[in-house]
Amino acid sequence: MYEFRWPTKTLVGVGLIERVGEYINPPATAGRLLLVAPREEWARPLVRRIATQLREVGWERVETFTEVEPNPSWETVARGTERGKAAGANAVLAVGGGSAMDAGKVIAERCGADFLCTVPTTAGTGGEISPWAVISNLDTREKDSVVAKWPDVALLDPELTLGLPPKTTLFTGIDAFIHGLEAYISSAATPITDALALGGAELIASHLRVAVEHGDDLEARSAMLQGSLLTGAAMLHAGLGLMHAIGNVTGGLYHELPHGLILIRCMDPVLEYNRPALGRKITRLEPLVDRVRADAEALLARFEIASVKVAEADLPLLAERAVANVNAKTNPRPATRNEVETLARQAFVIR
Repeated sequence: MYEFRWPTKTLVGVGLIERVGEYINPPATAGRLLLVAPREEWARPLVRRIATQLREVGWERVETFTEVEPNPSWETVARGTERGKAAGANAVLAVGGGSAMDAGKVIAERCGADFLCTVPTTAGTGGEISPWAVISNLDTREKDSVVAKWPDVALLDPELTLGLPPKTTLFTGIDAFIHGLEAYISSAATPITDALALGGAELIASHLRVAVEHGDDLEARSAMLQGSLLTGAAMLHAGLGLMHAIGNVTGGLYHELPHGLILIRCMDPVLEYNRPALGRKITRLEPLVDRVRADAEALLARFEIASVKVAEADLPLLAERAVANVNAKTNPRPATRNEVETLARQAFVIR
């Protein structure tokens, strides 16, 4: 027996953001909304456009919180929650990449908001339809995976991803592909998640390089955004594995490292470790893995992106946390701390 649930109303289409007011209607009285967005300069014009549209359709108050950093911290979430409560927000709109949406989901939960809309500007997390959020604990150097508010509506407009820089396109695309890879081989996979994982992985593998090299290609951007949605839905129901268990822990220890870079370094060692437990299933995904590997390595070399470096002294803690990480629970083959430490040595440069 298994259950599949996707309660978020999901709309996909070019130009959706210009009609945001049609899909986020204010309540009859006291319509107050908190708009959560990244702190980067590029987000400000978009935030202003959305806020203007929402006011035009009758929202009494639109408060903005444009302070979300990459890998958002609990301190940022606390400031956003305070802003939302002070505004009396009964709705939250989170626009941006996975970080802004994750922060928005937790802020909405803590504000007691009745409504949450997510608007992704990257094709990487699939978090627009998930209640899961990853928040960084700066004191312990950990990424905490928590369940917050389910988004009520997700608006996926590929035009919002046209300005995504090449490196960000690459790293978020790798993350989305590995969502599909790990969900497909997960111990909790089902026929539904297999179909989603394969379909999404195929879209990403076929369009990743074009999206990186030709960022204005709307067809490639649309395919990447929908591929990320599908692999995110697969991940939501089937879970992930050791690539993300090691990746999330490493990202917590080394906050500045791009998540996608860590994952591509983990992919081959973990895949080989899991191979004895995969049987013939992996054969359907392996050509896609080969393509993404080749494209990613060529692009990483072109961008002169360094390997992931991890301190020898951090390896025991990394292994301990990775084994306990929620993503490790659905890895197709159990792993001990020693085995995870060996995988980390294969994936990273140890210094």
